[in-house]
Amino acid sequence: MYVVSRIMLDSWKLISCLMVAGTVLAFLGLLRLSFDVSPNDVFMSDNATSKQLEQLYEDFGHEDNEIVIVLEGDTLFDPDGLEKLRQYRDQLDQLPAIASVSSLFDLRDRRTGLLVVPKYLHPEFDDEKLKTQVTQHPIGKNQLVSQDGSMLVLVARVAGKSLPLSTLSAAVSEVQEVSQEYELQTGNKPLLAGHLVIRAETLESLRSSMVSGSLFATLISALVALILFRGLWPVLICCAAPAFGVLWTLGAMGWAGQQIGALGTVIPTLVMVIGLSDAVHLLLETRRQLVMGKTRDEAMMQMLCRTGPACLLTSLTTVIGFSSLLLSQTQSVQQFGLCAALGSSFALLADLLVLPILIRYTSSQRIAGKHGQKASPLSAWTGWVARFPLNHAKPLAAFGIVISAVLLLPAFQQNPDIIWTETLPQHSGATKALQRADAVMGGALRAHIVVQWPEERKVSHGETLRVTGEVHQAVLQTHGISGPFSVLNVMETIPIKNHEDRYRQTQRLAGTRMARLVNENSRRLVVTAQVPNHGAATLEKHLKPLESRIAEIEKRHPGYYIHVTGTVVAAARNMRSFIGDLGMSLAVASVIIFVVLTLAFRSLRLGLISIVPNALPLLVTAAGLVLLGYPLQITSALTFSLCLGLAVDDTIHVMMRYRQLVAERNMNQHQNGGEVVNIDVRDSAWAIRETIQQVGPALAITTAILVSGFAAMLISPMPGIQMFSLLGCIILVTAFLGDLVILPAILFVFGANVSSVRSEE
Repeated sequence: MYVVSRIMLDSWKLISCLMVAGTVLAFLGLLRLSFDVSPNDVFMSDNATSKQLEQLYEDFGHEDNEIVIVLEGDTLFDPDGLEKLRQYRDQLDQLPAIASVSSLFDLRDRRTGLLVVPKYLHPEFDDEKLKTQVTQHPIGKNQLVSQDGSMLVLVARVAGKSLPLSTLSAAVSEVQEVSQEYELQTGNKPLLAGHLVIRAETLESLRSSMVSGSLFATLISALVALILFRGLWPVLICCAAPAFGVLWTLGAMGWAGQQIGALGTVIPTLVMVIGLSDAVHLLLETRRQLVMGKTRDEAMMQMLCRTGPACLLTSLTTVIGFSSLLLSQTQSVQQFGLCAALGSSFALLADLLVLPILIRYTSSQRIAGKHGQKASPLSAWTGWVARFPLNHAKPLAAFGIVISAVLLLPAFQQNPDIIWTETLPQHSGATKALQRADAVMGGALRAHIVVQWPEERKVSHGETLRVTGEVHQAVLQTHGISGPFSVLNVMETIPIKNHEDRYRQTQRLAGTRMARLVNENSRRLVVTAQVPNHGAATLEKHLKPLESRIAEIEKRHPGYYIHVTGTVVAAARNMRSFIGDLGMSLAVASVIIFVVLTLAFRSLRLGLISIVPNALPLLVTAAGLVLLGYPLQITSALTFSLCLGLAVDDTIHVMMRYRQLVAERNMNQHQNGGEVVNIDVRDSAWAIRETIQQVGPALAITTAILVSGFAAMLISPMPGIQMFSLLGCIILVTAFLGDLVILPAILFVFGANVSSVRSEE
């Protein structure tokens, strides 16, 4: 490390030029970065579930192009209310982005074929009679109108296929503008829902939160850092280095063609957090060397030689942790893991390259801060902390080991789950719309049951229609799933007995909309069913009996193949698998990190000692979620992945400094070349005290800064970010206590006889 450090310090002008060139290149790449992603990218995978969903889109069009509009009011069926509703429908239909709008105005009388809601209302118009007609209509019943007539649903379909989120969001905005005009005229507020609206609102909230929330969190963190450092320049230096890492990461993503989706929004925060942690350790080591009387060049050399190896090892373990996400079957998780690993590397590179250059241009007095040669309050505080675990070593070590073992059982009882609105504010329109639709109509989300008939049959064949009818009955018999709808509902409105003639008449009346229900080329039809927004775990529990009934139908009708799919179904199955992948990658990363630390420390005992402080914060948080009844969601799984790296980083800094001090003491006491010696209890106690006094201030500062930043994000209106912030605070505080209290106690009890490193190192 000495040779590399010497080269880095001697070549600072060349490094500065390369940094400027790289930063300009990164800025150009940043301009290529956008949030313009396909809504389904976050959960699509290379598995049978995703392939069935893609086939559904191919056969019947994209479900994610639908905007579901929910309306409630007492005057909806009044003559004036119907007229304004018709105008609202027409205005939506005239929007350039909207291909069609389905509403109660499309319903036709089953006997006469005339429109149920005529364009011109008779003077003796009976609104109650109309409400009864609509609520009992095969197409309108619990599809476009609730059974009691208190809720109406319009479905606006966006034109196009596989549209990017920017196009879909623009269409949502246009619909919202027209809806606001309707609300001003009638007082009835249209609520927008559907997969498209949920994802558009989610990513828009994430985008605004990424800017405003991150800015507020940064300001709070900077204020805390200013108080702890007692000087502006140390804060600027510590924040500038990881900021370069963030810019380089985003620039590289831009040049690689990556786009920021729901997972990618946390990458800037992640890189900043990781870079800030190492930057504080490096700067405080420089400050310590300057206080000891070293010149600036000598202080930077000691910084790179003493703290640099720990930073390299922390970066390696963090990269390993995020690289383990490449084992996932979900492409979005793989991309997130790759970008996060890349960002961790750039964070380290920025710390090791930018920090020395900034220190070179900053006076020693500014780096030392307000206290200068005097001991800071943190130094006095860490002196007390250093004595506490040594005075109570055995009880603390036993407590750490026992509590970790006890928490293992509840921590591993977590069940992954996802609720479609978990990242949306409670007051958002989509959340309210889904809540009302769940309560009144059984849900606004849809599952799709695809029926494929044999080559010798037709869609109008009696057996095909019987199979479809049996699927309807299977849906009605399944708790938690309701409102089956298919070509049968449309055919029921045609007063013709012959199946073939009735189907052809249905085609003529429905026109292009029939393509949403039947695809004769692929010999498939689809039955849609309404599902409430109760989460993936509940949906899968309801789907099991439905699929059992479908299997019985297939047995009774050989040659017919039936399966359940749809965006909500694929997202439920893949996202639960996705969360499980994160948990599995976390376990794999933990094992690999243990092996790496064991090899780096060249001691199985030190490797085992490092397990407790690394695992404790995750076990405490995971067990807490289980005991409080919270499932393992995306935000909690991502928090675990992020904070595992931070917990391991702090542990590495403590143990690396401990080994360095032991080696230095042995070299001073035993001037015997490369001979390996054992340390006694007194040497171990001295090394632990010195380690906490030297590394403790950096751990305290980084923890305070990061916790304040996470805590600032608790004010976010988004429940997902609130949970992410709360879990981050808990994990960081627990990791801090584990590394400064539990780890020193375990080191003192079990590490006193560990052989030191060779003196030549």
